[in-house]
Amino acid sequence: MTKPFGPLILALLLPAPARAQADPILESRAETRAAMLAYEARDWPAYLAHATRAQALRPGHGGATYALASARALTGDGAGALEALRRFATMGYSADLAADADFISLRGHPGYAEVMRRLARNAEPLIRSRPAVTLPEADLLAEGIAHDPVDGSFYVAAVHQRKILRVARGGAVSVFADAGDGLWAPMGMGVDPQRRLLWVASSAVPQMRDHAAGDSGRAAVLAFDLRTGRPAGRYEVEPDGATHVVGDLTVARDGRVYATDSRAPVIYRVPLDGDTLERFAESDLLLSAQGLVLAPDERTLYVADYARGILRVDLRSRAVALLEAADTALVLGIDGLSRHGAELIGIQNGVTPHRVVRLTLDRSSRRVARTEVLERAHPAHQEPTLGVVVGDDLFYIANSQWERYGEDGRARDPAALEPTVVLRLRL
Repeated sequence: MTKPFGPLILALLLPAPARAQADPILESRAETRAAMLAYEARDWPAYLAHATRAQALRPGHGGATYALASARALTGDGAGALEALRRFATMGYSADLAADADFISLRGHPGYAEVMRRLARNAEPLIRSRPAVTLPEADLLAEGIAHDPVDGSFYVAAVHQRKILRVARGGAVSVFADAGDGLWAPMGMGVDPQRRLLWVASSAVPQMRDHAAGDSGRAAVLAFDLRTGRPAGRYEVEPDGATHVVGDLTVARDGRVYATDSRAPVIYRVPLDGDTLERFAESDLLLSAQGLVLAPDERTLYVADYARGILRVDLRSRAVALLEAADTALVLGIDGLSRHGAELIGIQNGVTPHRVVRLTLDRSSRRVARTEVLERAHPAHQEPTLGVVVGDDLFYIANSQWERYGEDGRARDPAALEPTVVLRLRL
């Protein structure tokens, strides 16, 4: 018997580095594992006890809240189950309760139909974008996208093929860089228009073509000359016996580059001088760092952590803090993070259905006051990943197709792969 614990349960259960003091996320994960074991054993009182503790530790987590609703329903607390489901719906999650046998007892209960309607509305497509670029190669496994404001070109990072494509303003597509230029899998990218550089986060992951076991876990930040396409710099993560995946980066106006590592609790910085990748900020709050973006004054770095939400890094003190979020603000499961004015734009592939959201901060810039869904359940979505803001538009990878590749680097069903689509969403 397998429990459909709902969206984001994988993020809740992902392994994380051990730490000495208590961490609510790690404690919640432990309680969730215990809840799943109790569920398999059909020990409903134990299931409820563990699910209650898991949700109390992470009240904003959809998987934990859904599990609590399930546990309450199975122990006869219909009103409590509906209360948890209302919270689940208010945060923006969706679920098909009719297909989940755990909630049979709620059918006919006052309030059940309204919760069903709210969950269904959260799953309804909201389509506001249009295709901007379609790349015919179906096996790219596209991850990152960057824009050069000087000549209007876009750059698309292809993880599987280990290459970077340049899409000229007129639409012509060419290979800008490939494995012969020292690329592992290219991921997040950013353009430094003043210095005419394309910066690339590159990591040796199994999904890339010609993956060598000896490179597994290695990662680097690379620079390419936009005028010639030639490599202009390489900054590797120093080998330490651990796995590293440098997946995204952002470029400051002064030329410094900041990058995240989804497997290590560190933010890297490429210095203005020297050839060493600096471990700029380290914190136990960094469990699965993804997209990152600088504040308008470039004194603060905002980082999307898949498991925690939005982190704030003070670039002067290097202190890392978690932004508080309103009860209705769903900020987990964000992969790509961009900025439009003072607002943050998140590409949220850790919830179902996938979404693009606008995050509005309060005056202190230390709390997410509100989220707005800009796009949801687009028919092109196959794990959307990263994007870039150009003027008042977000250009983002709609269908990376990560889920269609195995750890052996091969597509599970090559015939099911589709051309890569870049969507243009008016902000």
